[in-house]
Amino acid sequence: MKTNKPKLIPYGQSSYESVATNNFYYVDKTHFIEKIENYGSRFLFFLRPRRFGKSLFYSTLHHYYDINRKDQFEELFGDTYIGKNPTGLQNTYPVLTFSFAGVQSYGTVENTIMSFYYRIRSDIKIFMKLNQKHINFSDNEIDEILSIKEASAMLDVLIKELYLKQKHFYLMIDEYDNFGNIILTEYGKEKYQKLTHGSGFLRNFFAVIKEGTANNRIERLFITGVSPLVMADVSSGFNIGTNISLYPELNGLAGFTEDETAQLIDYYVDNNIIKKCDRDKSLQIIKNNYNSYKFNGEATETIINSDMVLYFVNEYIARKKIPVDIIDENIRTDYGKIKFLLIKNNELNGNFDFISKVLTEKEITARLIKTFQVRQLVEQDSFVSLFYYLGFITIVRAKSSRYITFGVPNKVIAEIMWDYVAKAVNQTYKLRINDYELTEQFFEMAAYGNWKPPVEYILNKFYDAVSVRDFTLRETGTKAFLLAYFNLSPFFYTESEKENNKGFIDIFLQPAPEIVPESKYSYIIELKYLKSKEINTKTKKENAVKRVTEKAKKQIEQYSKNYDKKLTKKLIIIISAKEMLKLQEIK
Repeated sequence: MKTNKPKLIPYGQSSYESVATNNFYYVDKTHFIEKIENYGSRFLFFLRPRRFGKSLFYSTLHHYYDINRKDQFEELFGDTYIGKNPTGLQNTYPVLTFSFAGVQSYGTVENTIMSFYYRIRSDIKIFMKLNQKHINFSDNEIDEILSIKEASAMLDVLIKELYLKQKHFYLMIDEYDNFGNIILTEYGKEKYQKLTHGSGFLRNFFAVIKEGTANNRIERLFITGVSPLVMADVSSGFNIGTNISLYPELNGLAGFTEDETAQLIDYYVDNNIIKKCDRDKSLQIIKNNYNSYKFNGEATETIINSDMVLYFVNEYIARKKIPVDIIDENIRTDYGKIKFLLIKNNELNGNFDFISKVLTEKEITARLIKTFQVRQLVEQDSFVSLFYYLGFITIVRAKSSRYITFGVPNKVIAEIMWDYVAKAVNQTYKLRINDYELTEQFFEMAAYGNWKPPVEYILNKFYDAVSVRDFTLRETGTKAFLLAYFNLSPFFYTESEKENNKGFIDIFLQPAPEIVPESKYSYIIELKYLKSKEINTKTKKENAVKRVTEKAKKQIEQYSKNYDKKLTKKLIIIISAKEMLKLQEIK
């Protein structure tokens, strides 16, 4: 629909037809259709973290290949790359689409099986009715297939009927692992394995698909998801197609590049919707909070989470200014499914140490495993790879074809992960931290330099709840706890091990005035830990505290040379397993 009105933000839109015909701003990804069509394999899997634009691209493929959309080709694709450079296969297939996003994950396994059945039956019915004239289905044939009481059997009969009629089709599945992942993270391995192992219904369903591809009844296959985990469990690996997720030329297939993001922001600046004076500030917020994903070690550009960008612009338009809350709650919910990875039997497990290490040390090196099963998550490489696929960490650089350095991509993901670190500790040790009170104290810390109340409050709560027997405090353990709460403050950008002047600052708090204008104070924090044997007498304790204080002072003076002396606070925190030994500001 042509109009002179400024384009709408397609936040939450996953229908290509809706975006193309209702004056939505569209970042053209159609050139990727040409790329993936030219691959040797016609059976493709594409994996990206949640809310990265996969479903919109899936819908774009559907509308491009669907034979029922032939008369709409110019309307839908005329202004796009693929509209000007069609491949010859446009609108040539009956397309059978399944979306597993709405399959029920709560309740019993039987409830999930029934929900899955009705989803498959509904999608097959739509496919047969829409393509009745192309495939010559009689009403009796449709009724007979729809009367089958089991999902995989229904699909199997449909595929065989199409084979007898010498009709091939394109099969597309969106969010194939959605309900499986929810069941695993919220209900545990036992229920998950009933779906995916042995005679589980999901395993049977993909066995039918595999048979259909082997006999060329399914001519093309495109499946989207988050990780290879469910597919590995239902089909003993990606053995029914090609996982194209790590191909360097497809790095930008989902999400936005920096250029695409800048073009979007400039469009709304040019249309007087985003203030010109907010243009650079908005791009900086987006870069700090939503950017830095890489999906191949050879990729030359980073990718920005498109959902987060659209959320930001949508909130800006609604408020006519830069929004204070820059985290989409849908993102927080989607990424909040890692509790089972941190806590087992109400105790922190080894994964907690891994997550704390990634967050505090910024990087970890491991192999990127292309396919793994749930039983392999006890292996570090598989666990790290799962975190990569979920979007908690991303590729920083490739040391070799086998070993990859991973890191947390941006501030939003760091904040969400720290939130769950804090919740895991709170649940395990039953901490009673007043979030409202702490937020007020953080504001005072950022705006007026009153640092002592929040630091003392956090550490006192921690020492009150955690005994030496339950949790042997180390420097990294306490540091992780402090960072968890600093990262939950909107008033700071929090960094661990920030490189500066030939050293690394333990904790650096940088104000975020573009989000909270009152925020102005920076903090350089040096954290020192003393072992029990170093302080087991009064004299030894005094000498040890004095020694590490002098060391910390020298380090802080070295780190602080490049910062504003008036607005940079320099703090020393000395701790042991039993108590805080010193909190001091270096004037």
